[in-house]
Amino acid sequence: MDRSQLAARIQEILKGRPAPQRPVLAPVEADGGPGRELAEASGVHVVAPDEEAAFAARCAADAAGSRVLEVLGATLEQEAGGRCLVVDRHYDGHRGHGRRRLSDYAGVMAAAAEGMSLLLPAVSGVPMFFDLETTGLSGGAGTYAFLVGCGYFDGDGFHTRQFFLRGYGDERALLHAVTAYVQGFGATTFPLPAGDPPPSAHRPPPTVVTYNGKSFDLPLIETRYLMHRLASPFGGLPHLDVLFPARRLWRRRLAREGSNRRALLAGGFVSADDRASCALTVLEEDILGLMREDDVPGWEIPARYFAYTRTGDARGLGAVLEHNRLDLMSLGALTAVVVEMVSGLLPARDRYESLALGRLFEFLGRLEHAEQCYTCAAEPDGLFEAALDGAARAEALHWLALHHRRRRRFAQAADTWQQLLEIKGLAPELRRECLEALAIHAEHRARDLAAAQRFALGALDASRGGRHAPEVEHRLGRLQRKIAGGAPPGGVVPSPVQPFFPVEP
Repeated sequence: MDRSQLAARIQEILKGRPAPQRPVLAPVEADGGPGRELAEASGVHVVAPDEEAAFAARCAADAAGSRVLEVLGATLEQEAGGRCLVVDRHYDGHRGHGRRRLSDYAGVMAAAAEGMSLLLPAVSGVPMFFDLETTGLSGGAGTYAFLVGCGYFDGDGFHTRQFFLRGYGDERALLHAVTAYVQGFGATTFPLPAGDPPPSAHRPPPTVVTYNGKSFDLPLIETRYLMHRLASPFGGLPHLDVLFPARRLWRRRLAREGSNRRALLAGGFVSADDRASCALTVLEEDILGLMREDDVPGWEIPARYFAYTRTGDARGLGAVLEHNRLDLMSLGALTAVVVEMVSGLLPARDRYESLALGRLFEFLGRLEHAEQCYTCAAEPDGLFEAALDGAARAEALHWLALHHRRRRRFAQAADTWQQLLEIKGLAPELRRECLEALAIHAEHRARDLAAAQRFALGALDASRGGRHAPEVEHRLGRLQRKIAGGAPPGGVVPSPVQPFFPVEP
């Protein structure tokens, strides 16, 4: 093939098929005339003036494949700088969400205000549940929220309002709409009876409730406000991130279960790492008893939105908005469960939960409640099966002993250390800590040097040359010098603590 033939071939390939001609609107007089004949001769689609707008609308609808307002059930609201799509949904209290109805969760949130104040001392106003759907999970200036979801318990039901971003050019309008909603949250969602003073005189600001919102949702939305040079309505509002108390309550147990099995959730397997991190879908199944059906996976949501921005076809977004509404309802239900537990209205289901609740109470400064939870988790034949959760019982005894020691109940602490030593298969490090604590008690409080020496020898054996071995050797040497120097006047005071660890002669 010579050069001329090659050039001709390349031109033929590059030419390809002619692109279909895009119709051009050429409004002319309705009664025809020279303009119509000239336009038709030029291949221009001719429409009458009164048909032009309808024709343009039909073309846009055909290109989009569907109309976003109808598909999403949204309304179009005019805001400063553009328009914003708003979707409102109300769910009746009889609707089930997992093992319980929405009205049950609403009743808990209405009655257990003390639990909310324990979790967040600065709590004020009505809890507003907040969740974003974004174009990515990396954060930064290139990631923005295309769906802002807000929810609250309304009477015995649940109400959601979602703000949807049609295109990047409408983001400023969306932010204005969110600001107006948050600032007027109490007045618009819970109006006062007629004749009362203005709502602003009564309504405290809402408490924003999120799930991982401290690290993701709120920083991201505040970044978008900053980029548009707008004041964020979330600055200064009380904020409760439920992820932190949820992890304190259920992380250990979920991690233990996740190491033994994999759970099938949301169309895919959830790994042990997901269970240990307390992902919302994991807690939905384990705590709320909710299994989502036909739910869109979280990793697929940005791709669906980008497909909509390219084609205008919103049919794939209905599942995204439903996913966000389920997140809001689950967040509300999970918050109610946490509040119910810290209020003492919901007992623990197993040793791990009782132990975790005790640690949460201790973190919150409720020491009496913490002691009750530790004691319940440490009972050998209590509400829980000892054969299935011996590790949890051992940990509960450990925390109970530390709790007694912090409150200077040294005799009770020593008794608890002894109970801990009696558990079979105790970890060497925990065994060393028990024996060393008993050695300290016998030496300094019970004044029984022989018992202290036996406990110290046991601690040295349990340390097996570890990092604590030099400390134990130092203690043992001091005890031997004390014993060699003779007992104090009056002899050795017998200890009420009977040494558990036998020492070979």
